Amino acid sequence: MIHVWIPFLPPSSNNIYIKRPGGGRMLSQKARTFKVRAMQTIQKEGGVAFLNLKEGVPYEMRLSVFFEAVENKGYPDKAKTKFKRIDIGNRLKLIEDTVSDALSLDDCHNFRIILEKHCDPKNPGLYIDVKEVTDNEVGLTKEQFDERHRLRHDQRHGAGAAALHDGVLLAR
Repeated sequence: MIHVWIPFLPPSSNNIYIKRPGGGRMLSQKARTFKVRAMQTIQKEGGVAFLNLKEGVPYEMRLSVFFEAVENKGYPDKAKTKFKRIDIGNRLKLIEDTVSDALSLDDCHNFRIILEKHCDPKNPGLYIDVKEVTDNEVGLTKEQFDERHRLRHDQRHGAGAAALHDGVLLAR
C-alpha cells in the first residue's frame, strides 16, 4: 500500500487547461506546477512501496482532500448554502494522471476510486492511498455486483432483511 501526504491542493478544473496557440489544449502553469511537485512528493514519500506495484492487478485509490474551509461562514443568514461550492470531482483527473505518472502505472489499473472531502484550516492538502484489491472485488457483472450488495446488506441487517426483485434491492 502507498500512503502519501501532499501538502498542497491541485487547481480546480477551471484552472487545469489552457488553449494552445494553433488549437488544442495543454496543462496550465498551475496544473504543471502541481503535477511536478506532487510527483516528486509521491516518489520521495512512497519509498519501497513502489517495488510492490504490479502490472495486471486492480487497485483502489483513495483521495482524502483537506480544504481550508468547507462551510460558508455566513450560513444561514448571509450565505444560501451551508457548504462552499468546492467540487473535488473536478480535480480527480489531474490527481489520477499525476499518481499514474509518478508510479509509472497506467490509470487503467484503477478499479475503485474513493473521494473524500475534509476540512483543516492549518493543513490543506491531500492524502493519496493506493492499495491492491482482489479480482473478485472489481470488474463484476451487474448481477454479481447486485448479489454482493445483497450479501453485504444481509450481513449488516440480518439475513433475509432484503430481497432482489428484477435486479433492485428491496427492504423487507
